[in-house]
Amino acid sequence: MGKFLEFVFNRFFLGMIATAFFWLFTLAGGVVFGLAPASATLMSLYAEHGYTYRAYSLKEAWELYKSNFVKSNLAFYSFVLVDLVLVYGLYLLVQLPHQTIFHLLATFLNILVVAFVFLAYTVSLKLQVHYELSYRNTVKLALIGIFMNLPAIAKVLFGTVMLIGIGYYMPALLSFVGIGMWHFFISDMLEPVYESIHEKLATK
Repeated sequence: MGKFLEFVFNRFFLGMIATAFFWLFTLAGGVVFGLAPASATLMSLYAEHGYTYRAYSLKEAWELYKSNFVKSNLAFYSFVLVDLVLVYGLYLLVQLPHQTIFHLLATFLNILVVAFVFLAYTVSLKLQVHYELSYRNTVKLALIGIFMNLPAIAKVLFGTVMLIGIGYYMPALLSFVGIGMWHFFISDMLEPVYESIHEKLATK
């Protein structure tokens, strides 16, 4: 029982530390340009230190943040722009009168592509930890990656939806712990995707 409580405490405490780093670096980038490098920083820290919360330092995090600033924003806003266009198209679709089966099918496909674009961004977060990629290769590998291990991708989507649902009813938990834990969660779940890509690249 004591080990279990220690396990829970370590995860919870690390989630608080990581989320605090996320908000600090998001604000450092003026929110708009801080979100993406803050996420990339958490992914890099977790890849390096795992759940050893004592190893997380603000100095190291700041250096990672600065090194990730430009490339993470480029990737993030590329995916966001595509999703915004799709969401706007979705909005226009549902406003149309006389909805037919084709309208419903187009709406469903639009929602599906929005989800795939979001998932591609999570893959890009995972890959930037392990590779020094150009912008073009980041986007290309992220889009390929979502089809390389569908069960892992499904877990990321399901877990994200669950976290949003929990955050809706307990926003404080999401704001102070959940964001950090989400980054750790997607990093763990996307490990098979990274391994698949690594194997493909290693054979070339």
